Amino acid sequence: MYYTRESYTNFLDTEINAQIRDFEQVVRTKALVLKSRGNVFVGKFQKLQDNGTAVFKVRNSDNMPRKNSFWTACYLTGEMGSFKNWSDYSWLDLRKDYQRDYSDAYCAWIAKATEEDFCLIGIKNLSIEFADVLQKEMPIIAFGPKDPPLQYLYNLKDIVADESIKNVNKVLDFDATDPLWNPTPLASDTDLPAILAGVFDKNNCVAIQGPPGTGKTYRLAQYAATLLKQGKSVLVTALTNQALMELAKKEDLKDYIFAGKVSKSSMTIDEKRELPCLVPIKENKCDACSGYLSLTSFYVSSTWAATLAEIPFDYVLMDEASQALLPMIAAAFKLGKQVVWIGDQKQLSPIVAINDDIISDKDWSQIINGFDTLCNTQKLDSYLLSDTFRLMPRAADSTGVFYNNNLRSVSKIVDVPIQLPFINPKGGPNFLDLELETGKKAPINAFEQIIDVVQKIYELSPRSEIAVLSKFKDSIRELQKYFILNWKGASLPDTIKIETVDRVQGLTVDYCIFFIPNASLPYSLDPKLFNVATSRARLNTIIVADSTMLQRQMSDDVRKYILKAHEEQFVEFGEHEPKRLTAGDIGVTVVGKVDLSKFERKRTEIVEGMDNIYIIDTNVFVKCPDIISKIGSQYKVIIPATVLEELDKLKLKESVDKQALSNAAKNICRAFEQNFSKMEDADTSLLPNGFNASNPDCKILSVALKHKQEGCNPILLTSDNMLRSRAIGLGLKSLTLKEFLGK
Repeated sequence: MYYTRESYTNFLDTEINAQIRDFEQVVRTKALVLKSRGNVFVGKFQKLQDNGTAVFKVRNSDNMPRKNSFWTACYLTGEMGSFKNWSDYSWLDLRKDYQRDYSDAYCAWIAKATEEDFCLIGIKNLSIEFADVLQKEMPIIAFGPKDPPLQYLYNLKDIVADESIKNVNKVLDFDATDPLWNPTPLASDTDLPAILAGVFDKNNCVAIQGPPGTGKTYRLAQYAATLLKQGKSVLVTALTNQALMELAKKEDLKDYIFAGKVSKSSMTIDEKRELPCLVPIKENKCDACSGYLSLTSFYVSSTWAATLAEIPFDYVLMDEASQALLPMIAAAFKLGKQVVWIGDQKQLSPIVAINDDIISDKDWSQIINGFDTLCNTQKLDSYLLSDTFRLMPRAADSTGVFYNNNLRSVSKIVDVPIQLPFINPKGGPNFLDLELETGKKAPINAFEQIIDVVQKIYELSPRSEIAVLSKFKDSIRELQKYFILNWKGASLPDTIKIETVDRVQGLTVDYCIFFIPNASLPYSLDPKLFNVATSRARLNTIIVADSTMLQRQMSDDVRKYILKAHEEQFVEFGEHEPKRLTAGDIGVTVVGKVDLSKFERKRTEIVEGMDNIYIIDTNVFVKCPDIISKIGSQYKVIIPATVLEELDKLKLKESVDKQALSNAAKNICRAFEQNFSKMEDADTSLLPNGFNASNPDCKILSVALKHKQEGCNPILLTSDNMLRSRAIGLGLKSLTLKEFLGK
């Protein structure tokens, strides 16, 4: 097996400790300091709107909360209701000694108030009981950091400790294997319930990948209704309550909602007012019943999986499966006899608090990317929803680069209804090129351009939904403030959403602006994040960035998308004659894919008709951490086990660049996951007499000799002159890093 149960426990313990450490570091700080930083704010309750949103009045001089941010709302007793009396109390002390009541809270909107010194803030997700207190007492409420979901992680620890269920064991105790994922495409007119009925006649589980706009939620609701009609007990579980509410509002479940046959855990006042017939699950206790549907978050369903002795449901449908850790993926078998996982491996993975270096060092990425691990390690029925209702043909063609070009548009929109110089009338991506200051996440020239774009779209189409997205919280916080203070109108319309990318998975809008600051570019250009950011819009996506980023290292898929957006001449990708494309000083040739290697050093070491295999020495990774991507995915890359051992030992040396080692480890891990590269052990029996079998260099040579013996063309990359001399003496090809890079 790839991971022992101890490995899972170690991962979960490390994540628990990381979350506790991060949370305590904040809450043990003086509350007034947190208020000055924007980690805490106070508001006077004004009213409860008909839709269940609580309205608070907040001073403009305070740091306003970020729209669409999550908080813990605290009703502090006595004199501590006023922040002026907090003195040296930490936030933890205030909650421990003076908290009367609290609730989860979500900042849904921010608007100007009639009083010049104040703004109004709309808060959702309040418990029904907390909302009652607000209406009765009209108090001042303090909002602080959201409590970490520790119980969810403790539940997962209990689940991995239980080895009594065979199907759970099969998921958790997987073996390393070549990727097994090979889904069958399903068109939009395919009868999914009939397909799944056939699957469950033979098997007990199925995985479905749903790219952007392919109707995952609609399909789930349709299938859930089919099962309810058959009298089955059904659980739908997802990471977020928002996903559950979106499903509950679908037409297929309308009659079951009215009949009181659909229940939901952790009901909030706004949810109850939106769907009055939706039944609250009392005390969040499992309510499985034939012909009834239960809706719960991972946090609640993991509690059931950890504590119930018997499997309660006939069917479990796990939405947002790509947001589940592998133990949560496995937990579905503790909850239902038949399981459907639906998600998208090409979109965002679960967010964890553990440092990236630790994840790489411990090789925990497959625990974190649970759905991807399931799909690539289990032999199971699998399907790809291949028709997108959201994206117009040009947009589907662009986003399709992330899905092996298996995405087809069935959008009914033919042309974009408004005409602006920065919008392509056929929809899809557009590139707005700005000169952006390096290292700055909130450049004013970008903000001026973005608000101008949004204002022009809004003036021509005031009912359109518009999203402004960026990777970084700092960028979004400043953008929200800039829009509120500079919007030409009474207040910023509710149809305009300004948010970080990790908060909008599942969002659909008409127009989307994706702002990429010229800072920490690898984070904004991460393929999963980039795919989410650029696939939200029915009509147009506008990328606001500095085109010099094309000179930076990025995945082929992201580069294709950017070039496609940059100019109309970049639109054609596929089986075409080679074309010369330009973006500033950058030149590329398109032959079904963007291949920058055509403009690099001619690789004289390559032998046509043979398997060309690059074998990389330790010193190359130290000097060039991204060497694997520079080689390119068209060639095999082998990393001797000895090299990984040497890289690990180098962490202890003060003279070595720790950041370079960290980057190298991340790139190696990513290459292993994407099957661009693999590790191999030495075979010292292939070494000539006189070679020291325990010498690390000789072990590396033995890996190259093995592939030469198999009729391949091994190419050793090393900056070690002695190792290179030995390689050439054995008839092996060898290049230094400088020679490979053409310097």
